[in-house]
Amino acid sequence: MVGALLYLPDAAAERLAATAVCGRTLAVRSMVAALRAGASRIAVPSILRDPAVDRALRRMPALAAALQWLDPGAEVPADAAARWLLLPASALVHVSALRGLLATPPSRPAMLAESVGGTAPVALVPAPPATALRPAPWKDLAGGRPAGPELARWLRETEATPCPATGPYVDVRDEAGLPRAEEALRATLSIPADSGMDRFLHRRCSRWITRLLVRTELTPNHVSVASLAIGLGAIWCFWPATPRSAFAGVLLYALACIVDHADGELARLTFQESRFGAILDWTIDTLIHAGLVLGIGVTAGGPLMLGLGLVGAAGVTLSALFARYLPREIEIGPTVGGVLRNIANRDLFYLVLLGAATLRLLAPSLVGAVAAVVAVGSQAYWVGCLARIRRLGRGRIA
Repeated sequence: MVGALLYLPDAAAERLAATAVCGRTLAVRSMVAALRAGASRIAVPSILRDPAVDRALRRMPALAAALQWLDPGAEVPADAAARWLLLPASALVHVSALRGLLATPPSRPAMLAESVGGTAPVALVPAPPATALRPAPWKDLAGGRPAGPELARWLRETEATPCPATGPYVDVRDEAGLPRAEEALRATLSIPADSGMDRFLHRRCSRWITRLLVRTELTPNHVSVASLAIGLGAIWCFWPATPRSAFAGVLLYALACIVDHADGELARLTFQESRFGAILDWTIDTLIHAGLVLGIGVTAGGPLMLGLGLVGAAGVTLSALFARYLPREIEIGPTVGGVLRNIANRDLFYLVLLGAATLRLLAPSLVGAVAAVVAVGSQAYWVGCLARIRRLGRGRIA
């Protein structure tokens, strides 16, 4: 079991802890990092309570349930946790930076290697902390009095084990450190599923949008609906398409993708991730892709092409269902699993849209060939998943 205590490293820390970085204050970010690292109790000096913290507690019931406000002179129960995580309230400590620290043996103190030598150490100490730290420093930490230098000196004297941070840690000592903290947070916004277009186009553009959104009251779901509206505009451009509207549809699709990335970035930066938001995002993505595939069939013209468009839209929908609900079956293995992941990214979809738009301009009669290729190709993903699941099932039986 792990408890967490936020403390003030120096006299400027109280003001800096209340400063917003990418939409949330540093104090709130430290609290959430502790919660997501697994802290069952988060002790916070009452001097850090402000409207931003209260808003965060209303939005995150789990954080409110774990939080304990400490008035000056208050004591944290010694049996509250087996170990205590000490987090500077004015530093940026991402939850991913704490994984290595929390994996250290519980017998001795440990600290982030990047905080060694500074006055805002991130440390993990045995319980009870009042005994480990000696009474005076612990009372300073719990009472909201600056105690960073003394804590750092104690950790050096006890030869605390240094652990490299596995994620962002920025010691914000003054306003000059705030841009570094923001940049460190923006570096965490990419996800493993990002394709080449995601990395080189969508993320580069979406981060500018997200930078503006974190200063507003808009929620990630609002942004998702905006991406749907733009995506419907792209579908309309292909229903049916002229040469000009087809290329406009490609541009609108790119904009919808950028906004779609911004909703996830906003959710991660402001701790507004939710199951409903994930389902909404997936539903909108699937609707836009299926609608565009159907639009290519409509553009090709005739009942046969419309039928191919419907088949392609059904394939896109089935593939999306398999990708969402059967991830383990498609991600394991360097061969087939890797091929399936490559089939299911946006890069190939861009080629389909650009191919349809180019043929609509140069050779309209060949747009039907794109509809036919999509009708067949869109089935490859979910059929490949079924075949892989079947092989895995046979392997388990054998």
